[in-house]
Amino acid sequence: MKDFIKWLGVNEKVAKVVVWLLIIMVMLILTNTMLESLGFPHYAITYDNLKRIGNDKLINYIIAWIVTLANFYAIIFLIFPIKEFKKIFKYSIIYLVLNIIVNTLFNSAILQIFIITFTILFCYLYSNKNKKYLLYSIGSIIANIMIQGVCYYFKGRLVSFSSLNRATQCILSIDYFIIMIIIILVKEIYIKKRSEKDVR
Repeated sequence: MKDFIKWLGVNEKVAKVVVWLLIIMVMLILTNTMLESLGFPHYAITYDNLKRIGNDKLINYIIAWIVTLANFYAIIFLIFPIKEFKKIFKYSIIYLVLNIIVNTLFNSAILQIFIITFTILFCYLYSNKNKKYLLYSIGSIIANIMIQGVCYYFKGRLVSFSSLNRATQCILSIDYFIIMIIIILVKEIYIKKRSEKDVR
């Protein structure tokens, strides 16, 4: 695993987080299958069981902040390499704080405008004002919206998201983040292989 991480050129801590997320997801799927086969479906992670989660405000806020950061990283790491995580982290905290302020003071439409504007400006300024990154950021935002749209489309026919608390909405959105992790890893591998060919 260490050799693979070195070859990929990513930060070891980031790689460990990604690997553990994938392991957790596999364990959740296996656990659900096992519980249902043993006759304990009420303990499985399903929509009906998730509805029973308490609407504790603090938990909802914390989960919402984690998802806000995860959404930001999902867009940014489609453009920039994962090894830039340490440099980008401080900007993601600024983004989170501003996101909370905008969300508190304004409506959802203004928040969406802020997210798009901040992301585009960040990519442009972080790339030393390279105009190509304006297009990259717009492309990444569109790709993320499309993937989220597909994920919500299939679940939207079965689940009314407006009736769920924030924590449950976020848990049900985990499939989107898994897809984004896979896409970002594929991108990293492709860029790594291409750079190796260029060196030869």
